[in-house]
Amino acid sequence: MSSSQEKAYIHGHHPSVLKSHNWRTIENSAAYIIPHLKPYAAAQPSAAVAVLDAGCGPGTLTCDLAERLPNAQVTGIDYVLLDTAAPLAASKGLKNVTFQQADIFNLPFEDNSFDIIHLHQVLQHLPTPPIAAIKELLRVCKPGGIIAAREADFASFTWYPESEALEKWNRVYQATAQYTGTDPLAGRKLHKWFMDAGVKREDIKCTSSCWTYSSPEEREWWGGMWAERTMKSSFGELAVKSKVVSGVEELEELAEGWTKWVGEEAGWIMVPSGEVTVTVAKN
Repeated sequence: MSSSQEKAYIHGHHPSVLKSHNWRTIENSAAYIIPHLKPYAAAQPSAAVAVLDAGCGPGTLTCDLAERLPNAQVTGIDYVLLDTAAPLAASKGLKNVTFQQADIFNLPFEDNSFDIIHLHQVLQHLPTPPIAAIKELLRVCKPGGIIAAREADFASFTWYPESEALEKWNRVYQATAQYTGTDPLAGRKLHKWFMDAGVKREDIKCTSSCWTYSSPEEREWWGGMWAERTMKSSFGELAVKSKVVSGVEELEELAEGWTKWVGEEAGWIMVPSGEVTVTVAKN
């Protein structure tokens, strides 16, 4: 991602953001890809299976892929390579995973390099529509390989009880994302973006899944995290800079909405994401 695109990343890398990213595993964030991993799980080293985790962040999903595919070579890339990714792999004793900084619009790989390409909450943060990036991913995927992508759809978030503060938070988030030139409704558009990049509709499988938080511990984790992110991450700074909110006082009102929701005994939230699994066909 270029420097201008880097500025568009709405979350930044504040600890409150990484708290969420570090929690993610294949099981809780990309279960739809598990059946597609099974044919490669027993592959012999001579099979030279290659996996790309594009937009790897702190590397938790990258390492999970490497653990599930012990004889594959897994590469994690991001435009800002966090210094915690490689140590995480080392702490797990993984020898089949590497990390490197790379631009998703100009990948440093040969054509037809990867059997599996995985993206989690990445395309929504690229200048929209991210067709050029998708074409680059298609270029480096082998014929017959798969590209699996999962993206949130912020307009579909649902919570209980009703909250004017959270309704406003959601509107502020979407408007701030649009200010950066990115798309907070990526989840519902994934299949269309791949079609616009030249993929036939019959080669795209669409699914969806949700994170759901309702127990006291889950509410404290999710709501507390978003209260902090609203005040301390790049999201809040961009909301003020873009004049989507009038200032810090308005951000405090949104953060308080999350704090109040945490304290609701019947509090519940559903965070849906759209998913696509693309089988790459090449002439």
